[in-house]
Formats: sequence, structure tokens, C-alpha cells
Amino acid sequence: MPNYLVTAFNVLLVRNYYANSIPHEMIESAQIDGAKEYTIFLKIMLPLAIPTIATISLFTGLIYWNDWVNCLYYVTDSKLYPLQNLLIRIMNNIQFLKVSTNAQLLGTQNIDLPGSSVRMAMAVIGILPVLIIFPFVQKYFIKGVVLGALKG
Repeated sequence: MPNYLVTAFNVLLVRNYYANSIPHEMIESAQIDGAKEYTIFLKIMLPLAIPTIATISLFTGLIYWNDWVNCLYYVTDSKLYPLQNLLIRIMNNIQFLKVSTNAQLLGTQNIDLPGSSVRMAMAVIGILPVLIIFPFVQKYFIKGVVLGALKG
């Protein structure tokens, strides 16, 4: 889990968001009201960082969704392999068929196995769950949460 969540990109994303998007006056006003650091973080800073958390969650989810190598390390039953592993196996089988068929024909007409159409179908199958989930997460990417919080 730390391998995917704590990357340099995620650390810079969170640091820049907190440094540039959350006004220091909000933290000062909470301290004047008597809030402790833990309360300021949980009640003020964490709710304002929801767009950043949603972005990191989306990127981490995409990394896990597209990771087909990790299941080879941990899953021993081939019936439990994820969809991405199945898709890469299909693609490898098509490449093997294409090479072996061309090697057998050797000089005769070159037949075209459906490599590109299968590849595009696999891309649609692979991205379909992401397309279904993204509209529900999209509302958290709105940046204007902080804009009305302070009087200028």
C-alpha cells in the first residue's frame, strides 16, 4: 500500500495543495478560537483537501486496476487472476498465433489475424469500470471550495 500511496507525485500534490490553496488565516482563526492542531487538521484542513484526496484515490485506483504483474506474485489459483491478467494472456496468445501462422505460411499470402480489433476491444473492456466509477467521483474535483471561505 505505501508503494502506491506515498509516491513523489502524491507527496508534491498534497504539499502544494496545502501550501497554495488553504489560506493561513483559516488556521489562525481556528487557533484563536481555541482549536488544537488535531482538531484543525480533522475539521478544517482534511475536508478542504477532498479534491486532492479524490485525485490521489483515482490515480491509485487506476494503478491497481492496471497492475497485472502483482497478482502473479500473490495469487496461486489461475481462476482468481484479475481481468487485466486475462487480457494480457489473450494478447500474448494472439501474438503467438500471428507469429506461428506467418512462420508456417512463409512466402505465401500474409493473413491478418484480428490483432488490432481484439486490442481495441480489450481496451474498452479494461476502461469500462473506470468510466462507470468516474462520474460519481467527478464532483470532488471541483476546486472552488475555499474561494468563498474568507472575506477579502
